[in-house]
Amino acid sequence: MKIILIALVALFLGGCTITTPSKSEYRIAPVMEITSVNESSCSDKSLKVSQAFSQSSLMNTKMKYTLNGEQEFTYSESAWSRSPTRAITAALLTSVRATDLFKTVNSYKSRSRSNFILETNIEEFIQHYEENSTKSFVKIVISFSLVNSKTSKTIDSQTIIVELDSDSLNAQGGAVALNRALSKVLSKNNEWLGSVCK
Repeated sequence: MKIILIALVALFLGGCTITTPSKSEYRIAPVMEITSVNESSCSDKSLKVSQAFSQSSLMNTKMKYTLNGEQEFTYSESAWSRSPTRAITAALLTSVRATDLFKTVNSYKSRSRSNFILETNIEEFIQHYEENSTKSFVKIVISFSLVNSKTSKTIDSQTIIVELDSDSLNAQGGAVALNRALSKVLSKNNEWLGSVCK
């Protein structure tokens, strides 16, 4: 009798098991367009890339999109493999380091002192849809400030805005377009730093 009861309970619980679909994960991995600088007034200086500031929605792995720039939604079956805030900070570090503008470029985790700090504020990093859902584009808005570590004064600052159309009306199309747009942002940031260090 006990065996029959255990079998019935196992059958009942097994029938109640819900299988959730696995999410597709997308990486934030922009292609770096690096141009090394031969001469720079910052070549004997050190730079620390601070952790990027952003709204809380960019601090997790949820993939968001907006409809008409008003309503914000989350893709149910797609996610970032790493939060945009952390991924963009890492990409920025790699990008600036490759330019050879500075003697050393360190992460915000480094305990070493630096001459300058590069502060970053991610204001927008999202895919947009129009109301009729026949067109999608991505938009990235990031502000950068180069700060003197000793005086805490801002040497220069700029805001970079990049918009690109998505090739497809889904999360994958948004991820590809956001990576392309981020590549452009990083390239423009390097150009700006190069002009500051002339």
